[in-house]
Amino acid sequence: MNKLNTFTFYSQQIAKAGIALIAVISSSILLTSLTHAATLGQNIIVNGDAEQGEGDPIGNAVGTDIPFIPGWIPTDSFSVLQYGATGFEFTNPLGNIVAVSGLPNVNSSGPNVRGKNLFFGGANRSSSSASQLIDIANLASIIDAGQGTYDLSAWLGGYGTDLDNVKFSLNFLNQDGQSLDTAFITSTTPEERNNTTGLLFQSTKGFVPVAARQINVALDMNYVRGRVNDSYADNLSLVITKVPESDSIFGLLVAISVICLLISDFTTKSTNGKCTRSGQSY
Repeated sequence: MNKLNTFTFYSQQIAKAGIALIAVISSSILLTSLTHAATLGQNIIVNGDAEQGEGDPIGNAVGTDIPFIPGWIPTDSFSVLQYGATGFEFTNPLGNIVAVSGLPNVNSSGPNVRGKNLFFGGANRSSSSASQLIDIANLASIIDAGQGTYDLSAWLGGYGTDLDNVKFSLNFLNQDGQSLDTAFITSTTPEERNNTTGLLFQSTKGFVPVAARQINVALDMNYVRGRVNDSYADNLSLVITKVPESDSIFGLLVAISVICLLISDFTTKSTNGKCTRSGQSY
């Protein structure tokens, strides 16, 4: 092998090794990105409004046609739907052509600020889900002092009288991945949304359990009946805030009590066992 060929050979090998290294690093970055870090006082759910990426404009996307959903790990037919999706037709087992229409649009009940997309159970007759893992280790000092509170909210809903429904849940994990506590909200029944297609606001609050270091957020779209999984969700939010220390709260309560006593003493005076209020004794 001459010097030129030797140089070319090693150059190719170095190039191949470089490409392989880039691929490994890229894969590592992609996997790492599935765990998101928390910021105090802000919504820590990534792409909670389904606006990142494209939405299905029809409502029949399955398999590889389902839009990519940034920030989420989906299962089954979990998808993103455009508000005002056109719907589609299909032939049922009896040979009849049936139309799937009346999907959520800008006039359906839901958030005032709703963007163009919402989360959708999917175009298959099956339940589906999506999840993401949020790293809250940077808030450990606040959480372990019992000062971390969470506010979980979302717009959840369904289609007409269909019983397909949504469960939006949190699973608080310690540093070893063991569950410490859970919390969740669910969509209303068809009757509670007047048997109309739309989404209603749901929320819950509580304290982040001590020693929590991660939160697994899951959106479960539960199929019951119908041609598609008509479970809907939008504007998912999880905000962690810091509450004052217990000593501060106690001090505030004491101060309020003292002020109340001073006001009471000013308006009510006791003389020889009698009370005088506004100049009148009783």
